[in-house]
Amino acid sequence: MVMSLRVGHRRYVLAPGVTTIGRDPESTICINDSSISRAHARITITDGQAQVEDLKSKNGVAIQNQPITGPVVLTDGDEIEFGHVKSWFIVETTEHPPTTTNL
Repeated sequence: MVMSLRVGHRRYVLAPGVTTIGRDPESTICINDSSISRAHARITITDGQAQVEDLKSKNGVAIQNQPITGPVVLTDGDEIEFGHVKSWFIVETTEHPPTTTNL
């Protein structure tokens, strides 16, 4: 099973552990958009389950258009909005999803 995050035309394979999302170039997934905080959110994968958490960002995180206030477990196909940037959480059964960026 491969978990990934699609942001625009890019797909990022999410490794077990913590993936950071933000405008900071040191973020695992760096999104250069003014609505994204330097340290915006994190996705944590443990025991085959992914959860997203807002890191007190200015413009927040929403799942399916609902702002989150604490950690939320992700399910396949969830639309995640970081600030004004939309992304999608994808779970695939193949080990080699198309057009991937391995992190």
